[in-house]
Amino acid sequence: MKRYPVVAGTFYPENKKELLEMISEYFPNTDKPDNNNLDDNKEKNYIKPTGLISPHAGYIFSGKTASYGYYEIFKKGKIKSVIIIGPNHTGIGPNISVYPEGTWITPLGELKIDKMAKTIVEKLEISGDYSAHQYEHSIEVQLPFLQYLYGNTFKIVPIILGDQSLYTSKKLAEILNELMKDGILIIASSDLNHYENHEITMKKGEMLINAIQRKNPELLYEKVKQYSITACGYGCINTLLYMNFEKVKILNHTTSATAFGDYDRTVGYLSALLEK
Repeated sequence: MKRYPVVAGTFYPENKKELLEMISEYFPNTDKPDNNNLDDNKEKNYIKPTGLISPHAGYIFSGKTASYGYYEIFKKGKIKSVIIIGPNHTGIGPNISVYPEGTWITPLGELKIDKMAKTIVEKLEISGDYSAHQYEHSIEVQLPFLQYLYGNTFKIVPIILGDQSLYTSKKLAEILNELMKDGILIIASSDLNHYENHEITMKKGEMLINAIQRKNPELLYEKVKQYSITACGYGCINTLLYMNFEKVKILNHTTSATAFGDYDRTVGYLSALLEK
């Protein structure tokens, strides 16, 4: 099974050269990465198990914020596998959808599905699913950043959460904790508050950031419900918060107003790192 890009040409350039040029602009002080400088045979070159919160809007809106996180990851070393947890914007598919096997294609190349995907399916006691991923963008937009930095040297596990309850986040986190080892990156793909003015969106974002810094998924869930914070991937973030990461580093927090100039109707973006 091959999954072809659905937002190339809208969320980011469809042309490979244009896409590479666009992403390179987010790393202005960095030479284009040369992955040949990293020795595959040395385990010390692989990152420790790491979590990343990253936005998933069109690159002109959230690409700069996303780049903060990816640059920090790249400085830490190589990756073997990336588990990407995104929300379900389409309503298609089951409550938890794990893409079980095959490849994902972007303008920058083809990525294989890690065999961990089938292990996760078995432990969740669900069936693998392709339908929720067919038109969903929240995972796809993360991939070109990783491919720019690492080429197509890593494998992926795409997971879409239709159910973002605390129960589901905790259940998934317990399973992912069992699979953690060096070289694994877990991404929670989420934008923050939607379609309120810049000031309100920033304040609501700070509420979530406070819960993230306190590593408290119950608090984050409570704030989302109490203040009607329309963060689309709060359950994805909570999965990371249930995974016992010890350190939290907030890298960038802003809204679409920074890039687009409309301060009345904004979307919040966050890049944050979680480490053992």
